[in-house]
Amino acid sequence: MSMTSTATEREGVNHGRLIAGFAIFAFTLVAGLLYVKWLPYYAKSLLALTHHSIGASIVSGKSAAPPAASFAAAWQYALAYYNAIWQALALALILGATIQVLVPRRWIHKLFSGRDFRSIAIAGTLSLGGMM
Repeated sequence: MSMTSTATEREGVNHGRLIAGFAIFAFTLVAGLLYVKWLPYYAKSLLALTHHSIGASIVSGKSAAPPAASFAAAWQYALAYYNAIWQALALALILGATIQVLVPRRWIHKLFSGRDFRSIAIAGTLSLGGMM
């Protein structure tokens, strides 16, 4: 090995595997957000546009007032909330696993480790697609 070899050559990194791993992560991210967040919110926006309502409340359902505070009401809310977000929760777990396995830590560290405006702007911009 020559003295002019790069760090990635010394580590024996396969660039094709890194690019493929990142591509799989990016595809999972976009397809997952499209299915779990973007299309449902697009449908809700069309519903709001046509009916001036986004549907029943997760707290009170179709009744005008919320239920009285009780363990049963809290349990019903927890179940309703879980049923509303379980797909997003599963996507978050899948994305966490894929980024851990397929994206090199040094790429993530290089992108987000700075305390400058650039790192903050990148992180903030990338988070916008998954916000509710």
